[in-house]
Amino acid sequence: MADALQIARRLGNTVAQTTAAGNELAEQIVAQGLPPYAEMTRKGNGWQVMSVAAVAGLVVRPSGTAAFEIWNGNNTGGRSLIVTRMFWFNLVAAQVAQGFTGWAQVTAAKAAPAAGANVIVRGNSGKAYSGSVIAALGTTVTDSGWFPWAVGSTKAIEATVTPNGGAVTGDLAGFLIVPPQCSLCLHAVAQTTASTFTQGAGWYEEQITIE
Repeated sequence: MADALQIARRLGNTVAQTTAAGNELAEQIVAQGLPPYAEMTRKGNGWQVMSVAAVAGLVVRPSGTAAFEIWNGNNTGGRSLIVTRMFWFNLVAAQVAQGFTGWAQVTAAKAAPAAGANVIVRGNSGKAYSGSVIAALGTTVTDSGWFPWAVGSTKAIEATVTPNGGAVTGDLAGFLIVPPQCSLCLHAVAQTTASTFTQGAGWYEEQITIE
């Protein structure tokens, strides 16, 4: 008789040893118990950061300037930022109706930007952030390959006032990873530089191997 598959089952703060069963074909049937990201959030490694000072949108593709830079200050070989979402909020729109796109890139290893005091960092489970990420506005960066990740629009309820409130979110589900000493850079492209944006991102800090 083959040995049974042993698994460790967490019960509160304790761990109990148990066995896992298979079906008639010796297949192990696995079902997801918690919603996506719930286990990673439970571990307390989930964070989000947002700028609170609006930056003018570009009218061309981003290149050497980031409206918002999120630098992974963990040492080489340390935790990476697994990006789950990015977002852009159109604080002031200069036109009654306009379209805009949210752009982003991941840089190669670089020096830390000057820390910005005009950002908000929050934990996905209510924890205060004490990690090594530094976020800053209006930084000079190397063009490592910008791409659009989200498309949004602003439509005014009344044409007699300057509209605002348009926001867009790009759900990445880990499509982008920021290794230690590298940065996630964001910018918005709009129809006019009179339109301003705040922006940010959410991530999980995990120890993984970057190949």
